[in-house]
Amino acid sequence: MNNAFLTARSRVVSFVRDYFDRAGFLEIHTPRLVGLPGQEPYLEPMWTHVTDHQNVARRAALITSPEYAMKRMLAHGFDKIYDLGPCFRNGEPWDGTHDPEFLMCEWYEKGIRLSELMDRTEAMITSVIASFKALPEFAAFKPSLIHTDGENNLHDQLEFSSFRRMTVTEAMQRYAHVDLDALLKNREAMAAACLERGQTVLDSDTWEDLFFKIFLSLVEPKLGWNDDMTRFQPTFLHAYPASMAALAQKDPQDPRYALRVELYIGSLELANGFVELSDVQEQRQRFEEEQALRRSLGKDTWSIDERFMEALPRMGQAAGIAFGVDRLAMLLTGATSISDLMPIPTRERF
Repeated sequence: MNNAFLTARSRVVSFVRDYFDRAGFLEIHTPRLVGLPGQEPYLEPMWTHVTDHQNVARRAALITSPEYAMKRMLAHGFDKIYDLGPCFRNGEPWDGTHDPEFLMCEWYEKGIRLSELMDRTEAMITSVIASFKALPEFAAFKPSLIHTDGENNLHDQLEFSSFRRMTVTEAMQRYAHVDLDALLKNREAMAAACLERGQTVLDSDTWEDLFFKIFLSLVEPKLGWNDDMTRFQPTFLHAYPASMAALAQKDPQDPRYALRVELYIGSLELANGFVELSDVQEQRQRFEEEQALRRSLGKDTWSIDERFMEALPRMGQAAGIAFGVDRLAMLLTGATSISDLMPIPTRERF
């Protein structure tokens, strides 16, 4: 148990909460136990049963994200809200940056564009870093996440002049020399691009599978760094292919792409956000497609949350983002594992 890391994590949580409180957001503690969790094909809820006083058992799951509940809050008239609390995902790799239980801050704001969501995220991180660097104990933390010859210290690494903004198309071209526009919806062309870059191609691979073989090996590892991989370069990656829209709107200017953004700093992916989809018909279609994909992968499926669907049109124009608080604490302390920031790590509980 590392007391310095635990204290630092507590400070980070306080600084995040302080930023949103000062910015006029209302903290909402949404339910952690729900009957119908998210439909994401590659996230697995943790299931249990809730038994009432008459011994009637109902299936329930711990949330993978507070997203559904928070959008229902938007539909009930709230316009600037955040939830800072634990989330749970089964089957996650215990690899240092993932854990079955982790701390997430998710916030939503009505009437803003994707660019303003990025502005808000940058302002929050800048505020937290400034507060954290003012702590007397900051100097004790070492830059273990930094690829450096030892000359740069953590204080210098956290002097950000700007947060870079880059589209997925620009990133694929810059780091993998792939013309993404020319490959959209063309599985054979994407397969050829994979083979040219030394990636394996299976008959079962979808277009998205092939995309990620290139993205995860050649693009993502470079996104949060400067060109020589020695300094952090915070990067917002946005305009994902529409097939990866999740719960995001498609870009009305170019519907081949979605109004979705992720944030990378160093080797860490810190956030995933959208301009939120509020079209019920399109959302139902996406949920049904996700259910079909889960079935094709041999995974469990469950009903669409109709209470969420009923609330969706009343949500209005809004944008929101899910932010990994533990990963921000890792960045600020140089910790190499989420477990270092937990009072009792997951691997020591079972």
